[in-house]
Order: sequence, then structure tokens, then C-alpha cells
Amino acid sequence: MKSRDKIMALFAAALLVVGGFTTHATAEDNEIRLGVISPASGNYADLGAAERRGITMAVEEINAAGGVLGKQIKMIVEDTETNPAAGARKAQKLIERDKVHFMLGAVSSSVAIAISEVAQRGNTVYLNTNTNSDECTGIHCHRTNFRVGPNNHMLVYAAAPYMAKEFGKNWYFITHDYTWGRSGTKVFREILEKEGGNDLGEALIPLNTRDFSSFLIKIRNLKPKPDIIMCTIGGLDRSAMFEQIRQFGMDKDFRWGFSLMDYGDAYAVGADKAVGVFAAEWYHTIDAPGVKEFVANYKKRWPDAGFPVPENNTYQGYIGARELLRAAQRAGSLETNKVIKALEGWTITDNMKPNPTYIREWDHQFIQDVVIARIKTAEELAQGDKDDFYKIIGFVEGKDVAQTREENPCQLEDYK
Repeated sequence: MKSRDKIMALFAAALLVVGGFTTHATAEDNEIRLGVISPASGNYADLGAAERRGITMAVEEINAAGGVLGKQIKMIVEDTETNPAAGARKAQKLIERDKVHFMLGAVSSSVAIAISEVAQRGNTVYLNTNTNSDECTGIHCHRTNFRVGPNNHMLVYAAAPYMAKEFGKNWYFITHDYTWGRSGTKVFREILEKEGGNDLGEALIPLNTRDFSSFLIKIRNLKPKPDIIMCTIGGLDRSAMFEQIRQFGMDKDFRWGFSLMDYGDAYAVGADKAVGVFAAEWYHTIDAPGVKEFVANYKKRWPDAGFPVPENNTYQGYIGARELLRAAQRAGSLETNKVIKALEGWTITDNMKPNPTYIREWDHQFIQDVVIARIKTAEELAQGDKDDFYKIIGFVEGKDVAQTREENPCQLEDYK
């Protein structure tokens, strides 16, 4: 997605196909219908599957404990196809036809923006669990929309100053050519300017790119040579890029930095082919209360899953679903405004991180710790757990890297 206008055009087209809203879920229903809107196909299909495992774990735990307000939760799952127009159509179908009480999911930022427009129009609470574009809780924020994952501002401001100090300030950028990728590179450039560094250029990568040879050849021929290549690219595209970086021998000749690392992208190619220093949202070896139990529960529930351990998308799917349903229980109601108010300003202490997570009232961003890490060396991998790819460098508290109110253009609508 290249612009707000293009996103809105796709959203408008989806509404024309499906039609207007006519019905709404009610508190008198004997079940709580949770619309899970998540990619099962497209560039982020693997990460969508991981997200749904976490959501399922939260729902099953809460149902086993008696549900919410005495009602059991029913999941209704739709595939966004990693496509904004499809996401908007599926969201409206969930609200209008399935009469869901709440929605959550996404992975792709452009898809989440389209879904959030539908959710606001339908006055339905939507938790955007796994996206990072600043726009999702910035210019495209909505009263009914909450974002669980850290945004690019938090991720890049946590990791990029460390990279500048350790590796140098001549940076080249690889950018996924839609709202998430552009947002990440924008923040990288803000930091580079503050650091007094040199911008050596950018490669814009269309979604669903599998051949990176022309981009890598260009990087090899750059003069001066970049100290580090800063990447905001993900999904199957990043996995393909990892493979080709190794094939070109560029893992030895260049340093690679990422605004975010999804464990699934590294696992897809193997730790021996993944590269880089990066920000991470969560990791399964964090020393925090509840982590070991969560990992054990995941392995028991999903013994044959695509990923052997819960990764960041699984974690945020779990936290998002759990906190949404907890909010309904606190509110004593399924009414949209009451659930929104139960979420706004809430602090989560059992968040499986060193410091509590809290939900800002004015932009609905979850403020949480960011991990700084790198892919382990071959020697480190040989000595440890084969599923443990990351060497954790440190943690940055979310409050220290989050946008201020003055920096964020978010203007939430009034309560309906």
C-alpha cells in the first residue's frame, strides 16, 4: 500500500461489494462470537497461523474457566488473504452476517487499517494484534481500534541507536513497499539524521518478491560501502531474502539490521541462514513470570505446529484475545463503549515481560518492552537449543521509546 488514498479506495470498494451494515450483535446472545480475521494465505500466511494459535489458546483457557459473563466464546475465523480489500470484506461479513461481538487479528498493517475502518463504522471493538506501522495508531487510529504490538517508532527507537553506536552511521535501506515498510524506514531515517549519519539510498521491495538478486548486486556495488543495511521487510519475502544473502556470500561482507524480526521468518529458512541485529516484540526464553508455563502449554496444545515454540505473533494473539475478553468481564457487558473504557488505561502485569504493559487512553497503543537481539553465531547455535536462534542483547521499556502525544497525529472519535 503506497498511500492513504489507495487504502481508502480499497476500503470503499469492499463496502460497495458487501453493502451497508444492517444488524449488530446483542448482549442477550447465549455465546460470545469472536471474529478472528487473520491471513491464511499470502505473504504472511505462516505468521497468521502462529497468531491464530495464540488466540485459540486464550479462548480455550477462558472457556475452560467458565467463559465471560457466563457465556462461552466461539471463534469465527476468516482469511484476510494478506489483502486490504479482502480484509475489509471479511470484516464486514463478520459484523453484518455473523454478528460478532468483537474482532481481532491482522499481521499486515495495510490490512489492519482497512479492517479498522470497517470496525469503526460498525461500532465493533477490534484488537489489531500483530502490526507495526505507526499509522495504525496514528493517522488511521479509531475509537474502536486497539493495537497490541509495538509500533515502528518503538521498535526502531529501541534498536537503531544501538546499531549506530556498534556498527556505524552509513546506512542503506531495504523497504517493503507498503505502509509498514515505509513507516519503518521513515523512523530509521529520523534516527540517522539525529545521529549525523549518511543515507546511502533505498530499495523498495514489492510484496511477494522472491528474487532479490538485482537488489543485492546493487548493494554489493555501493560506494561507500554501507556500515549496515537497515531492513523493514517481512514474511515469506524476508525468508527468500535470507536464502539469497547467504547464496551471495553477503552475510560475511555486510551487516544487516531489522526494524523487527519475526521468529517464523528465521525458522522458515533455518538459523544457519538467518542474519541480523533487530528489535523483537517477545521471545520464548525471556526470564519473566509465566513464560515457561506458556511455552509448555503451547507445546502440549500444538505438538505438530509449524513452529516448535510460541513466537511473537503467537504471544500477541494470546495477549490480545485474553485482554479483550478480560475487559468484557471487567465491564460486565458486551457493549462496545463499556468494553472500550475497560481497555483504556489498563495495566497488564501478567504480560510475560520484565515490565508491565499498559494501554494508552488517547491512541489505544499497548506500551510494552521491546527486545534488542541478534541471530546467534554458528558456534553459539551448536552449543544450545536448536530452536533458540536469538541472542538477547537487552530490553528497552516501551515508555522510553513511544511517541508522545505531540508526535502522534492520532485523533480518536467521540464515543458513539
